[in-house]
Amino acid sequence: MRLLCILFCLSVYFPAITIAQETDIGEASFSSVLTIDISRIARETHYGQRIFKEFEDAQSELVESNTVIQNNLEAEEQSLVELRKTLAADDFRKLAVEFDERANAIRKERAALENTLFELRDENINKLLQLSVPFLQQIMLSYKASVIIDRRNIVLSNPMVDITDKAIELINDKLGDGTKNAD
Repeated sequence: MRLLCILFCLSVYFPAITIAQETDIGEASFSSVLTIDISRIARETHYGQRIFKEFEDAQSELVESNTVIQNNLEAEEQSLVELRKTLAADDFRKLAVEFDERANAIRKERAALENTLFELRDENINKLLQLSVPFLQQIMLSYKASVIIDRRNIVLSNPMVDITDKAIELINDKLGDGTKNAD
């Protein structure tokens, strides 16, 4: 903490001494450290928007399917309650146990399907980020930067070192929504 205070004081009193030194060359400002908002890359690129749209569509289908299954289970449970009046206790207990086991298996299966949807979405976002690396390197080299840091890991920075908009534009130009050159 003491080191952080010292660095802050030095940067305030001696602006030439900074961790990420910036220099002006013509109109462009160059920094050895650039920032990017990775979540915006995922949400605002055409590729990321396609991923989230496909996820939301699949999730909606799953919810609709779950609703139908839940309604069927509730109807079956109600029938079982009605049968209770006419069945012997042992016969009813056997049917109730079978119903509970089947209902629990269906719920586990549906939960697994939902988890699979989230995993697929995350894998696709990771693929987008991996495919974006060459474009981020291109931007980094054009700024003569040494590093790009995700904005979520930064307390304070100059907005001029944020390359998110440039990255989104370049990724959209080069990758589109990701369906044209899909594997």
